[in-house]
Amino acid sequence: MSKKTVFKNEQGFTLLELILCIVILAVGLTGVLSYFTQGMRNSSYAQNIAIATILAQDLMEEIKSKCWDQTATTVSPCSGAVTPSAIGPDGVETRATYNDVDDFNGLSNSPPKNSQNVLMPNPYNNMTVNTFTQTVSVCYVAAGTLNTCIVSPGTSNFKRIAVTISWGSVTGDQVQLVSVVTNH
Repeated sequence: MSKKTVFKNEQGFTLLELILCIVILAVGLTGVLSYFTQGMRNSSYAQNIAIATILAQDLMEEIKSKCWDQTATTVSPCSGAVTPSAIGPDGVETRATYNDVDDFNGLSNSPPKNSQNVLMPNPYNNMTVNTFTQTVSVCYVAAGTLNTCIVSPGTSNFKRIAVTISWGSVTGDQVQLVSVVTNH
């Protein structure tokens, strides 16, 4: 009688090897997932910057489409002798009837509103999570110091417009556009 040789296939993993593999994978994946989470946060921040930039540009264009001062609006199209006047809305003006750039001074909307003072549609389902706020500051500036507001309206032919769109709770979460317009 011949003897059969039987070979056992012992090419498996031991329980200790499996546990060690799981621990190594868990440590490695934790590091990878932290990068993924940070990437998602950065993507959200970039999206907020894009939305805020568009909102700021739209509002700045709306403001710059108006006359330099109230006294210019009586002569079409925004021309004639212009005397600098007080900053801010004149009388009972509303945003829909603003007719000069300084009427926008002090504008603050949260959430943003359009030129007819109607809430803007939510473009990326993001304005409810990160409520955006529009604010505008307009002031007179001297020709040599365009970043410093002056109080006397009759002494300058330059107005500085600052449109700020902010969101979230962090102070730096904002986009600001600044423009200077002149009476000439």
